[in-house]
Amino acid sequence: MLISRRVPKTIQWIVKLFVIYLCIFTAFRIATVIFFKPGSIKTLELGASFWLGLKYDLRWIAIILLPIALLALYPRLSPFYSDRSKKRWTAYLGLVTLFVLFFYGADFGQFAYINARLNADALIFAEDPRESIQMVWQSYPVVWILFGLAGAVIMMTWMFRRTHIDVTEKNLNIHKFTYRRRWHAMALVLLGWFVYGFFTVQPLDFFRAFKLNDEFKSNLALNPLQNFFTTLQFRNPDHNNRASEYYEEISRFLQLDKDNSFQKGYSRLVHPGSKALESQPNVVLVICESFSMYKSSMSGNPLNSTHLTSVRCAIRAFFLSGVLPPVLEQPAAYLQLLPEYLMYSYLNFRPATKNR
Repeated sequence: MLISRRVPKTIQWIVKLFVIYLCIFTAFRIATVIFFKPGSIKTLELGASFWLGLKYDLRWIAIILLPIALLALYPRLSPFYSDRSKKRWTAYLGLVTLFVLFFYGADFGQFAYINARLNADALIFAEDPRESIQMVWQSYPVVWILFGLAGAVIMMTWMFRRTHIDVTEKNLNIHKFTYRRRWHAMALVLLGWFVYGFFTVQPLDFFRAFKLNDEFKSNLALNPLQNFFTTLQFRNPDHNNRASEYYEEISRFLQLDKDNSFQKGYSRLVHPGSKALESQPNVVLVICESFSMYKSSMSGNPLNSTHLTSVRCAIRAFFLSGVLPPVLEQPAAYLQLLPEYLMYSYLNFRPATKNR
């Protein structure tokens, strides 16, 4: 159909490349569902994530193919001008594919590790490359991953060459002056539309994924390339925020002094009680790594995680000291006490594990 409508060979090749990359991006999103979808979410509920994810994918596919469409306007830079130009553009696509597959591989590793998309925070590993490389070497089958990555890139490069040859063979009997240049202009406009945002009034941005109101659905919609390069701008603190507008609400929440103002900041001075030193208080600082605010009881989590954590700590204290903490005086706490007691007894009185 493209040949009968006198579509230029470069555009015909771009269409084939577009389909290949779209299949790659979609396959990775399907794999994310297969390996990481929570059991509480039904597959039919992910339609909005796939639709939004398609828009992100179209943007990055367009970014990959735009250099070919733009530079091919100059005949000497067309992929079909000579064998040398064909090799150059094929090499370009091979490097881009290596870049894309590397990002998706790293994204899968991070998703399996912390259940989140790859973002710019991963650059922190570059600050200590020796330690990071050692951690990756010990945690992942690096050799097999490199073999798989190299094999995938070689296979994709062969496919790009094959599609180039296919387009050339199908256009042998067509004179170059019979092609209609308007198709080139239409391709550029369409790729530009994809970069802006497919069927979106405002430019497609990173934050739209979080309107899905579900952690997995948002992560599924996000493209790792989109997520990584957008979060680069968040690595440096932005002091031009709107915190002053909400200072009164923040002040009430943090119980700051009433005479405090935004200029004085968020500091709060609390003096110890009159007998604080005599009572020798035991101050415990708990640092929860990767524990998000919305997961805590403070933000209204129905799981009531603060109470559950207190119960677990109190149960261990009861087993170690024999003193019943106040949090365990409620009858409901004993429902949690039995399995904890059985596990504690198993681990501490079993000869094989007692001294581990």
